[in-house]
Amino acid sequence: MAPFKSNSHSPVTRPFLITFSGIDGAGKSTQIEYLSSYLQNQGLRVLLLSFWDHVAVFSRVRGGVGQRTVESLGAGQATPRSFVPKNNKHIRKWYLSAARAGFYILDVSRLHRLLASQQLKNFDVVIFDRYVYDQIVNIYSKSSLARVCVKMLLKRAPAPDLAFIIDESPAAAFARKPEFPLEFVHRNREDFLQLRKLVPQLIVTSPGKPEDVRNEICRHVSRAGIFESATTKEKSEETTGSTVVGRQNSCSAQNHPTASI
Repeated sequence: MAPFKSNSHSPVTRPFLITFSGIDGAGKSTQIEYLSSYLQNQGLRVLLLSFWDHVAVFSRVRGGVGQRTVESLGAGQATPRSFVPKNNKHIRKWYLSAARAGFYILDVSRLHRLLASQQLKNFDVVIFDRYVYDQIVNIYSKSSLARVCVKMLLKRAPAPDLAFIIDESPAAAFARKPEFPLEFVHRNREDFLQLRKLVPQLIVTSPGKPEDVRNEICRHVSRAGIFESATTKEKSEETTGSTVVGRQNSCSAQNHPTASI
């Protein structure tokens, strides 16, 4: 399938948008913490958001429906009781895919409103833990209807300034988070890698040590002109009493409080 290019343009005034996607256990949270601390050390105002917590509509209903579906499949196929997943994405039934697609369309609309809100304009950078891309891999299939829905979601969704897929071997990811069947983790990883054919701007990091992945991410961030964008934004705003600290070239991460909503 030919690469898809989003025609959606977010407001120029919105913060620099960075997203992290990938299989469970790949190390997204670790890299988000690293990057957040690094950017704050450069004097940037950073906001961390979770797609499920801050964007997904009717999240409790969606989780409840998924759990009831798991239970209806019988104990042999159910997710272990020690873990109650948010969306049971490993269950692939046509009716669940149809319901998910409808919810995802609502999510994209809510995402637009969030990015255009006055609250976000107080920040230089917004980092998302998961994004629309994580939803697309939950419904993408060979079905023509599914592909039409995927194209629509990609067209309507705001395109991030930087979008990372944190890659990891399924075995290593499963060892960290044995929440879903290993077979599904393998399939889920392949879906993420295939997604780049539709969205060429996605950056797939190389599996490796956390510090190596961190350095790879920081190289992309440095080349993206994020600091220049923040400087331009500061000049265009009427701010008082706020001084940006000197920016460093290193990508060392220190613990700093990060804002969230």
